[in-house]
Amino acid sequence: MRSRLVTARHLLSRAVAALAVLLAVSLLLPAAPASAHGQLATSTPLTGTVVREPLAQIALYFTEKPASNAHFTVTGPDGSRVDNGWSYGEPKRLDKPVQEYFMVNGVFEPRLYHTGFPAMVSVAHWPAKGRYTASYLSVASDGEAVRGTVTFDYRGPGTPAPAGWTAPTDGPAPTLLALVEGTPSASPGAPSN
Repeated sequence: MRSRLVTARHLLSRAVAALAVLLAVSLLLPAAPASAHGQLATSTPLTGTVVREPLAQIALYFTEKPASNAHFTVTGPDGSRVDNGWSYGEPKRLDKPVQEYFMVNGVFEPRLYHTGFPAMVSVAHWPAKGRYTASYLSVASDGEAVRGTVTFDYRGPGTPAPAGWTAPTDGPAPTLLALVEGTPSASPGAPSN
């Protein structure tokens, strides 16, 4: 009887040790790559840069064309919006390809994207020097949410708002919110190129 008890304890301790090793190894393995598509590839201006002259628009380049109901804003140092609508621009070749992953037969496979699809966000005026933030919310072709920000410092001259212009107050369209609600974000971080 005693030998069975010793054997059972021995087996149990070996199982616990094996489980601990398995857990430790799994924590050391890299996380599975995200399957997000449509991410921000680059922007003009780049995040973290200094802008010294007023720009007519902010260019956000994605790995696929943003959804037609995508929402873009640009806010100034005081938090007020200075954006004045957006439009699609001409796609351009990216200086540095962007890698995204796709699930193929149960395995994540990398795919390189060499083309950026722009959203051109018009800026109505530059009220003051300071930190500006361009924010975006869209949905990719795979249904994943694409959201994030590009921040930069403006050190140029202040410019007046156009006559009759008022800061926009609209938010994302309800149809866009319904699409992205509950989906993970495809925002791996700001581009550095």
